[in-house]
Amino acid sequence: MKMNWGMIIGLIGAGIGLVVGFGAVIATKQVFPAIIMVVVVGIMATVFWKVLFGPMMLSRRLAKTGFATTARVVEVHDTGVTVNNAPQVKLVLEVSPPNGSPYLVETKQLISRLQTSMYQPGGVIPVLIDLNDKNSIVINYEGVGGAAGQTATSSFAQDRVNIGPWAGMSQADSERKLVEIDAKNKEIMAYGTSCKAIVTKYTWLGIYVNGNNPAVEIEVEVLPSDRPAFHGSAIGILKDTSVPKYQVGEEIYVKYDPNNTSKMTIEHS
Repeated sequence: MKMNWGMIIGLIGAGIGLVVGFGAVIATKQVFPAIIMVVVVGIMATVFWKVLFGPMMLSRRLAKTGFATTARVVEVHDTGVTVNNAPQVKLVLEVSPPNGSPYLVETKQLISRLQTSMYQPGGVIPVLIDLNDKNSIVINYEGVGGAAGQTATSSFAQDRVNIGPWAGMSQADSERKLVEIDAKNKEIMAYGTSCKAIVTKYTWLGIYVNGNNPAVEIEVEVLPSDRPAFHGSAIGILKDTSVPKYQVGEEIYVKYDPNNTSKMTIEHS
């Protein structure tokens, strides 16, 4: 999570308060209060480093040298820390690197309260990783491409999809496949049956369209009113601002072919 003006003003205010307080303690010429003040300042500096400044420096470094990939949320825990109304959470992530098998890593991140649904177990999120240090990982909020300085649209190999289920597919083939899927989705939208569904899995396909709009595969439990519930999946392009609405556990609307329930599309994206 990027530092905003509220955080900056808050930190400046806290710094001024500490300086004034420390000056007042020194003016009393009393040793014990001065020691207490030094300890308090040391503790606060350590907390600010671990919660804000350390992660910020790591984010800046990985934005330039890291590799853009995805991670599946395995566990999420509230740390009890909140900065400018943004909670810090501890995440256990299963990372999918380009140079080896998936691995688990723990990280603490500040997230927006408006996006907490993105970080539920089973959800897939974009991340930046250090290929030489498994423990160095940050959430890829900006969709940057790391060392190549490119957007995630093309990641590193401009003519290939680098991550996700379509990894290795040429950019041209992936775009052609999305066009074909979009045409089929429009057909289903025209005649399909609309109903509610619960998201059971969210998978980014490693592609962004027209900016930061991700192409995704959504697996759902469909809840029709005239037949038993069933499982299905759909591929589509989401607006980047609507991604939180399609995370695991969220209720969405889909349309499906009543004569062939394997044909399905996301209704509102």
